[in-house]
Amino acid sequence: MSSLESPGHSPAPDHMVRTLTWRDGMVFALNMPIGLFLTLGYTVGAIGGWTAISIWAVACFFAFLQSHLFSEMAAMFPDRSGGISVYAYEGWKRHFAPLGAIAAFGYWMGWSLSLSVEGVVLGTLIEQAFFPDNEISVRLPIGHDLGLPYLIAIGAIVTAWALNYFGIKIAAGVARITGALLVIGLAVLVVGPFLSTGADFDVTRISWAGSSTPFDWKVIVVWFYITAWTTYGTEVCASFAAEYKDPVKDTSRALRRSALMIMGLYILVPYVVVGALGEETIGANPVNYIGIAFEHILGSYAWLGQVPVMAAFVIAMMTATADGGRSLYGIAQSGGTIRQLGELNRYGVPGRALTTDMLINVVILIVLGEPIAILLASNLGYLTAVTLAVGAFVLLRRDRPDMLRPIRLARPWVFVACGLFAVNSFAIVVGILNPGLTGYGGLSETITGIGILMIACVLWYYRQRIQEKTQIEWRIRDTPHGMLRPVPPTTSETTTSDEHDSVTDTRS
Repeated sequence: MSSLESPGHSPAPDHMVRTLTWRDGMVFALNMPIGLFLTLGYTVGAIGGWTAISIWAVACFFAFLQSHLFSEMAAMFPDRSGGISVYAYEGWKRHFAPLGAIAAFGYWMGWSLSLSVEGVVLGTLIEQAFFPDNEISVRLPIGHDLGLPYLIAIGAIVTAWALNYFGIKIAAGVARITGALLVIGLAVLVVGPFLSTGADFDVTRISWAGSSTPFDWKVIVVWFYITAWTTYGTEVCASFAAEYKDPVKDTSRALRRSALMIMGLYILVPYVVVGALGEETIGANPVNYIGIAFEHILGSYAWLGQVPVMAAFVIAMMTATADGGRSLYGIAQSGGTIRQLGELNRYGVPGRALTTDMLINVVILIVLGEPIAILLASNLGYLTAVTLAVGAFVLLRRDRPDMLRPIRLARPWVFVACGLFAVNSFAIVVGILNPGLTGYGGLSETITGIGILMIACVLWYYRQRIQEKTQIEWRIRDTPHGMLRPVPPTTSETTTSDEHDSVTDTRS
């Protein structure tokens, strides 16, 4: 009898537990306003309010288009956890398998490292609201000194891990409560400046200029590159496809409705906040401008407004932990990284992957520290994963034309996918070549991101050569029995010209 089957212990299930609905997916997507809070101060201070709002509006529209592509692929793999990282791997492994592993690992990197960023900002908000005069600091032989915000961040990372480790329903239940608080906080933030005498709204405070030339296209593209995680992140709903009660309908609804919700928030919230505080105040306080906004609106009761925002950070950290862990699990299940990460615990969640994710974040937090530096290091992997997942939509249409598609988009969506692939690829190239244009990062963060991505190749090689004891195959595909085999060099991929554009719902 194995330890998992010993008396007093339930055996680990061999599949994810289906307990969620599309509404739970939208609750997890409520972590996206946190991305706005994290980057609004830096972005507005650099390029101006209207320019920043325009970038977010365009990026959110792209995210809405991509949500349709991901809906089709999610319906193709309803029992697969890991979301777009799995779709990218499945689409590219026939053409260059390490590229699929890089996409999957990059996706994990984008979500996982955001956990550290969110923890630091949450700690800063708590310190500002409740412990403004503290002098707590822990000196380390490596990295940097850990003040109270960093100690709070480490505690929050461990808490987010615990809430996920013991079952997704616990995390979903907490997310509903904190999500309700976030809605209240956003309402105060949006309506308050029009009602409060201390925070009067003035649209003339919003401009097209910041500390840089407003229409320098390279600067604009680099900021698009940096903020991609914050606007594209509604794809997180697809990561829970294997846990929805109806994986086809619930995933599609969560993806599309979340994208529309976030588009509205990313236009309305910065418009009101910048109009209430002004670009100079926000640019000078890129992290704690939220507290300043609530002080203007609520005066001495500002902490009442900050509590819902703190609650939103709890959602964000639980989501980042859940998505990062499921991404590692999905990669391992697909054969793209070490086998040990592809195991579920007795609560039906990828416990080992979640724990690995938590430990890596604590280390990154200690070593890198500065939130914008962590974002710059992680966003390369994330945008690479999204771009390759969009490309995978086209490849799967070509390589697997007969695969069951309960949701099938019309033929023009293939051209939409090609256009999005080109735009995202262009943003990656410009972002890599010009990291210093934002004024908040440089070459070292880009090198860090590339280095983390290269780890994916090492782990992929280890899985194939050491754990599976197979020859390295650069192009692989699934056999009818689920094993992997090389694609013969002389084999031409089959295409079809009689695909019909329809939407069916044949999978229960």
